[in-house]
Amino acid sequence: MRAVLTTTAGVCALLALSACTHGAATSPGQRPTAAASAPTSPPADTAALESSVRAYVKAYYEPDTAAAYRLLSATCRDEWTEEFFAGLPERATATARQLGTTYTLRRLIVGRVTKDTAQVTYGVGEPRFDETSTWVLEDGGWHNDLC
Repeated sequence: MRAVLTTTAGVCALLALSACTHGAATSPGQRPTAAASAPTSPPADTAALESSVRAYVKAYYEPDTAAAYRLLSATCRDEWTEEFFAGLPERATATARQLGTTYTLRRLIVGRVTKDTAQVTYGVGEPRFDETSTWVLEDGGWHNDLC
């Protein structure tokens, strides 16, 4: 019985953490963007983008769901209510607690950047939870467009 509970807890942990990630750009549910066909080099100054990614990851895993929700794109906020979204970071944080760990940003790579979109890969210390997502420049700030 204990082995079943341990296995069940492990599966639940993976599901909760993967709920906030969709993996590589070819994962189901991730919509293609126009920027995907026009790669460019990252501009010399990606500080604002990196700051938004750091703030999002920090808010997501604290969880400060209101702050993380504000860092979603308008498209994502139209698709997800704040109440629905709140369940994602809450489950990820609960899972981290069950596993005896804390997730913080440990890896951040800015990839393809255009005028108003960027591909960003970031991780929290476990490669299976690395996230590659599109970020969009809206209202003067960068927002996560992975929904």
